[in-house]
Amino acid sequence: MAELAPIVVGIDGGPASVAALEFALREAQLRRTSVEAISCWPATARRDDSSLMQCATQEQAAEVLEHVIDTVQLRHPHSVPIVRTVTQAIPGPALVHASRNSELIVLGSTTRGPYGHHHGRKTIEHCMLYGQGPVAVVPWLAATLDQADIDIDLHQRPSTA
Repeated sequence: MAELAPIVVGIDGGPASVAALEFALREAQLRRTSVEAISCWPATARRDDSSLMQCATQEQAAEVLEHVIDTVQLRHPHSVPIVRTVTQAIPGPALVHASRNSELIVLGSTTRGPYGHHHGRKTIEHCMLYGQGPVAVVPWLAATLDQADIDIDLHQRPSTA
């Protein structure tokens, strides 16, 4: 049996990306494949409905990616291999590019109902229009984590003293 291509998941640091990663890992386990977790910078990352954080550097985007992966793996240990990709790109085109060699794109949705504000709408629409395969959009409410579990402050650095 040929090895399946990976499942691509977009990570921006918010609850929706946690839900998306959880979904992608479960799906990869069922399909016996890997996950490619992609974080883009500069990328607007969602903390909650009222505030945004900005990944201004590759280091910050990598930190967000690792924090989400570590948090999800602590709650749900998986044996699924995760390939980490940090890229300086607009998320939609970066995910579409990765979808050329993937089984599925998984994205988190931050909408709160049919009339709610949807922060990542353009990325989702871009992937649905131009992606090279199926796109799964996971509601942020599907995350099994509390917001406090995934909060990360990119502007507070540990002192080196």
